[in-house]
Amino acid sequence: NLYNEITRNLFVEQTNPVENGFPFSQLDVNAGKMRNRGIEVNVNADIIRSADLAWSVNGNFSYNQNEITDLGQVSEYPAGTAIIRKGLPLGSHYAVKWAGVDPATGKPLYYTKDGKLTDVFSDANSVAEFGTYFAPYTGGFGTTLSYKGIELSAFFNFQYKFSRFNNQDFFQLNHAFAAQGYNVRKEMLTMWTKPGDITNIQSPLYQREFSSKDIQDASYLRFRNLMLSYTLPQTVTSKLKVVKKLRFYGQAQNLYTWTNWTGFDPEDNNNIAQYEYPLPRIFTVGVDVDF
Repeated sequence: NLYNEITRNLFVEQTNPVENGFPFSQLDVNAGKMRNRGIEVNVNADIIRSADLAWSVNGNFSYNQNEITDLGQVSEYPAGTAIIRKGLPLGSHYAVKWAGVDPATGKPLYYTKDGKLTDVFSDANSVAEFGTYFAPYTGGFGTTLSYKGIELSAFFNFQYKFSRFNNQDFFQLNHAFAAQGYNVRKEMLTMWTKPGDITNIQSPLYQREFSSKDIQDASYLRFRNLMLSYTLPQTVTSKLKVVKKLRFYGQAQNLYTWTNWTGFDPEDNNNIAQYEYPLPRIFTVGVDVDF
């Protein structure tokens, strides 16, 4: 499936003109326009199909290119840690770019808008160079193998090319919270203490700011489901008279996640990770009975 969808009349904030009697006030108006263009693919295939043995595979993939094409009287406006800007996708991160720690002084370093190094933090140097928190690539794939009533199936899903603010790092790699008695991560042992230290954790003499340092790649591949089952043959269930089908199964969910994300869980609809409870690993066994 290919699509090219234009959505019009989206709400955007616009500043009222001075002559209306309410200078600098803002009003939500239907002035936004956005385009979603992409492809969706679904594949299902029987590799082997015989009386006793069957093997099938399946997969789905989607790519969505999102772009804001109109904002009425303005070309952009900030929205928390994101920027709503014509020409960029929705959910584009907007932050001051982190440049590391000065080995000589322990000061945190940042980039200005024109790419120069500075040790002065200013929100005016925020840029939109860190992608979006809406994954443009999503999908999944799986397989099912069955032989004489025994069936084994597995499914994986993924999201790719998106990033999120890991607010957990802001708290756990922050000397200000360590001083208040909060638990911090062991990486704090590498904090700058003397000239020449090469580290990514600044001296405790300087405040930790909210910057691109905490924007992390949240792409992941997750082993979503594994199931093993056995269905009694009909020659056996027919002797039970009242039971038409009897199936025993064991299932595991969210077995493992491959990701570079260092927070609890990369899979979340929130741009800022704030200790949301991660998806649990679940093991279940059961019996299906058809009468």
